[in-house]
Amino acid sequence: MQTSGHGAERRPIAIANPVAGRGRTGRALPYIFAALEAALGPLDTHVTTCAGEARRVAAAAAGERRPLVISVGGDGTLNEIVNGLLGGAGDGGAGDAAAPPAASLLPALGIVATGTGGDYVRSLGLGKQPADCLAAIAGGAERLVDVGRARFMGPDGAPTTRYWANILSAGIGGLVDRYAAAAPRFFGGRVAYGQAALRAIITCRRTKLLCRYETPTGSHGERRLDAHAVAICNGRTFGGGMNIGPMAALDDGLLDVIALETSTRWRLIRRFQTVYAGTHVDDPGVSHFICRALELTPAAPAGGRRPHAGLFPLDVDGDALGDVPLRVEVLPAALRVRAPSA
Repeated sequence: MQTSGHGAERRPIAIANPVAGRGRTGRALPYIFAALEAALGPLDTHVTTCAGEARRVAAAAAGERRPLVISVGGDGTLNEIVNGLLGGAGDGGAGDAAAPPAASLLPALGIVATGTGGDYVRSLGLGKQPADCLAAIAGGAERLVDVGRARFMGPDGAPTTRYWANILSAGIGGLVDRYAAAAPRFFGGRVAYGQAALRAIITCRRTKLLCRYETPTGSHGERRLDAHAVAICNGRTFGGGMNIGPMAALDDGLLDVIALETSTRWRLIRRFQTVYAGTHVDDPGVSHFICRALELTPAAPAGGRRPHAGLFPLDVDGDALGDVPLRVEVLPAALRVRAPSA
């Protein structure tokens, strides 16, 4: 079902990615669309056919001042929609860095999580079952949440700007995306991401980085990191339930940064399960700090050679999108999301 046309501009719209969840979303769409219409009344639907389409449709919905945009898919689909709402239909180039509209001027965001990971809804306090998401959308309670904005080097080496809702990680996380996407279709989300994380730990090298950051009080700090991974957390979990930032909150105006500086890959593998439990933050070699903005740049290697491409790949809300150098900042209360009351 897909509707459009004049006179429908004020309806909610559901934007669905049928291949999310390894194709399960497409099979569930008749039920999901019918349940949404039963709860909300008339709505429009759009089923995407290619990457970037959800962003363009969400940008158009924002321009039409629709009351509600619903993401039906995984965290990647949600990321596209967030970028469409906040950044318009642009391609994420360096020019897409203007201040976004206030949350009150944008459609509210609803989420039906049907993807492989479903991590963002965990931080919202929602179960991953579509029925839980549908109940939150129908209930109408709205929560103001923060969003991150990142500037980094895209895969083609060009400067890129991207909004992100949940977690941006560098190092192991960027490799996990690639390996999870290549996992057999019969793998569940946790298995797909678990085997991908183990492969990434074996593959990823520790990298020396210079980290400059703005503290919650507005002062500035600097750290030197020698890390396998750095996770910059707005939400708590990624990778299908890995509790990488157990202390993070979506609405505190801050980013929680977790750096995995464990000395060997073997120690990382031995402590792998602690990430699911969230107890890794107490391990030696794991550091945590909070900030409002952060810059990561590769430390100059011996001889002054330029760092190579692919040095410390980025995972932006579950998608491998670029590499360091990286600049991120938090945008407090940037979106209204349909969720259970906090």
